[in-house]
Amino acid sequence: MFSLTTTKKISLIILLLCTLLAVYASFQFELRTQTVGKIISETNLQTEKQVDEHGNSDETTQQQLNLLILNHDLKGKMVTIQNSYSTSQVKDHKYHKNEYVFLQVESKNEELSGHIIELKRDHYLILLTSLLLLILILMSDLSGLLTFFSFLVNGLLLSGIFLWYQKINSHLLVLLFLITIPILVTLTLTIANGWNKKTQLAIFTTLIGSLLTFLIGFVVITLLSHKGLHYEEMELVTRPPQILFLSSLLIGCIGAVMDVAITIISSLFELIETKHMITSSELKKAGTQIGEDIMGPMINIMFFSYLSGAIPLVLIFLKNQMSFNYTFSIVLSLEIARALVGSIGIILAIPLTIHFTLFVFKRGKLNEC
Repeated sequence: MFSLTTTKKISLIILLLCTLLAVYASFQFELRTQTVGKIISETNLQTEKQVDEHGNSDETTQQQLNLLILNHDLKGKMVTIQNSYSTSQVKDHKYHKNEYVFLQVESKNEELSGHIIELKRDHYLILLTSLLLLILILMSDLSGLLTFFSFLVNGLLLSGIFLWYQKINSHLLVLLFLITIPILVTLTLTIANGWNKKTQLAIFTTLIGSLLTFLIGFVVITLLSHKGLHYEEMELVTRPPQILFLSSLLIGCIGAVMDVAITIISSLFELIETKHMITSSELKKAGTQIGEDIMGPMINIMFFSYLSGAIPLVLIFLKNQMSFNYTFSIVLSLEIARALVGSIGIILAIPLTIHFTLFVFKRGKLNEC
C-alpha cells in the first residue's frame, strides 16, 4: 500500500517543493496589503472573574503585547497593544510570543497605536493541506491527487454559484443548483475515476436518487408548510431562509446518495471482474448484503455530521437555562430535517444502485451474445 513507486517519488518531491515555496511566499510580508506584526513579548496585566445571572462563570484577562511591525512604511517599529481575552475564548483570542498577526496601526504625534485584526494562520493551512496531499499520494498515488483536484474544481464552481446568486433573483437558488449539480457530479466522478461504464452508472444513479430524495423532502416540507422548522439561525441572512434551507437539503442529498452509489457500484463491478460466471441473482444478493452492511453506519455518519456543528450552540442554550425542548426546536430542527432526508436518500440509493447495475450487467451479457 505504501510502496514508493517512481510516480509516487516524483509526486512527493513536487509536493515538498511546492510546500516549501508556498510557506516561503506566505512570509513575504511586503507582498501583503495588510500590516503584519510579530509578537515579541506578552504580559498578563490583570484577571477579572465574571458571573452571569445563571451562575455561569468566566475569567477575562488583560494582556499587553509588544509587537514588531514587519512591512510597509512602519516596518521595524514597535507598537504596544492591549488585548482582552476570556478563558473560554469564544469571541476572543489569547496571543503568544512569536506568533504573527494582522494589525490595524495608526500613527498620531509619532506615537503608534492600534489593534489586532486576526492571527496569521495561512502557513498552518498550507502545512495541513500538504499533509492531506501526502496521505492521498501514499494511499492512492495519482488517483488521490485527482480526488483533491476534483474537490478544488467543485469548490470553485460552488463559489461561482454563490457569487452569481448575489446578482440574481433570491428565489432562483434551488433552480440554479438543479441546473449545475449534474455538472458537479459528472466532474467529481469523472476526474476521480475516469470516463467509463462504472462512472456513467454512478452519475446516473446519483442524479436519479438525489432527485427522488429531494422531491420527497420538498413535497413533505411543503405540504406541512414548513411547520416544525425554525429559521432563527438564519435571521441575519437577507435572502429567504426557506430557499437557502431547500438548497442545502439538495446538496446534502447529493452527498448521501453519491457515497452509497459509488460504494455499491465499485464493489459489484469488482465482483463481475473477478468472478466472470457470476449470475444476476448472485450479484443482486451481493449488492443487497453490501447495502445492508453500509446502511446503518452511513445513516449514523449522516446524523453525526449534521449534529456535530450544532453542539456549541446547544451547550450555550442549555447553560443559559433554556429547556431541552426549546433548544432542540430552535437549534436542531433544521439539522434533524437534513439528516432525515439524507437518510431517506441513503435507503433509496441501495435498491436503485443494485437494479441499475443489474440492468447494465444483463444488457452487457446480451450484447456479448
